[in-house]
Amino acid sequence: MQDPMQTQVRIPTEKPYRKLWDTFVYFENEQTASEFLRGRYADQGMDPVQRHVYQATPKFIFSFKQAREYYRAAEHCDILTKPLLLYYGMMALSKALITSYDPEYPSTTSVLKHGLSTRKLKRDDYSFAEDEVRVQKDGIFHVLHRILGGPPFEAQHRFQMKQLLAVIPELIPTYERLYGTPQVTRLDVQDRTWHVPRQFVAGSEKTKEELLDLLNHHGSESLRFSFPEGMDDAGVLRIAFEGEEDEDRHHPLLLHDFSGQPHLRFPHEGNLVLPEISVHYMIMFVLGMLCRYETERWGEMILTFSSHDTFLINEFLNVSMRKFPNLILDQLCQERNIFYTP
Repeated sequence: MQDPMQTQVRIPTEKPYRKLWDTFVYFENEQTASEFLRGRYADQGMDPVQRHVYQATPKFIFSFKQAREYYRAAEHCDILTKPLLLYYGMMALSKALITSYDPEYPSTTSVLKHGLSTRKLKRDDYSFAEDEVRVQKDGIFHVLHRILGGPPFEAQHRFQMKQLLAVIPELIPTYERLYGTPQVTRLDVQDRTWHVPRQFVAGSEKTKEELLDLLNHHGSESLRFSFPEGMDDAGVLRIAFEGEEDEDRHHPLLLHDFSGQPHLRFPHEGNLVLPEISVHYMIMFVLGMLCRYETERWGEMILTFSSHDTFLINEFLNVSMRKFPNLILDQLCQERNIFYTP
């Protein structure tokens, strides 16, 4: 399981997306890539380190180079083919991250599978929001999800697109407009107290006691949440926490947007808390398969705007193209990198 992000690095730039990809150049140079992998493998106690570094460096480098080309092509292409290019770009970045933990990847052919599936032939009344993705027992997604410290799945576990889209912070306004209350909200932290909108809790059909139980259940033993006395407010639910300084920033139920602003989310069905990388990966897989195997339906959806899902799909593609590489970079560096325009 990955360690939590220890630091937040704010990087001012006139062009955040370009600066993000410029940062990946560090991993595309043979000397710096080898040094990075040597440190990563040594930390994991691998032996002999040098043999693993020699074996993994070329595929580590070319995974980034390939990802760069996919994303570059996706940036300049029409939405008709963009999901497929972004999905393959995600795969390439994921392989690089996996290689930083497993120099022998892929050791078997089974891990080369997608690790996900979706119904290829859609119904006439197809709705993307109602579509599902199934988790398979092996494949690249399974390896990636395990490295991220995600919860284990039963074979054929299903997630609905609307359920996954509901926890992406950048999609909150669009999601509310189309489907109602999302499962994520902006969080205000003041004086070791979380300020949560009561409307968010009520709209998610949770009680404040249930929220408190979730926070304590998913958090560490040294971080405890409670309701402070005499701090009741009609619009805001105040939740105090005790623990080491900044320990609350690493809580599993927290996500962060482009600007680094924390957001609180509810778990998925079955009390599952998915890494944000896994969420983006599953959604893009379904869009990629729709684009590839249901060409006519996909074209009608996004070119004639026959589906109200089109608005959210377009928004997700733009958000994910910017955010997924950033999330991978954060995992590699074990720090939260925020690229912003001052």
